[in-house]
Amino acid sequence: MLKRKEQINNYIIIPSIIKTSNIPAGAKLLYGDILSMAKNTGFCYASNDYFKKEYLVHRNSIINWLRCLKKNNFINVLYDKDMKGKIQRKIYPKIKIKQVNYDTTRNKFKSKVVI
Repeated sequence: MLKRKEQINNYIIIPSIIKTSNIPAGAKLLYGDILSMAKNTGFCYASNDYFKKEYLVHRNSIINWLRCLKKNNFINVLYDKDMKGKIQRKIYPKIKIKQVNYDTTRNKFKSKVVI
């Protein structure tokens, strides 16, 4: 279980182009997680089983959401071999958040999106 401080600092951002798209709600949340995990390396390497446990859904739901994100050109998925020869999936979000600021006058977050 996450400690209170970790829970506060663990959040996702869903770009408005994703939020307003005609894809399942689960796929939108998944994109936010992928984007969050990719902020340091540019890609996310989480497995379907990891996402399945996070979202408490069947593995097929994760597969369908990823397929939907790929079909709508929101992600690229590449497979590489690591140094031990194990195949690793890398999910690259195509829409990235460049900067997030809090606007105190409007009491809301503002962000710059890069496509």
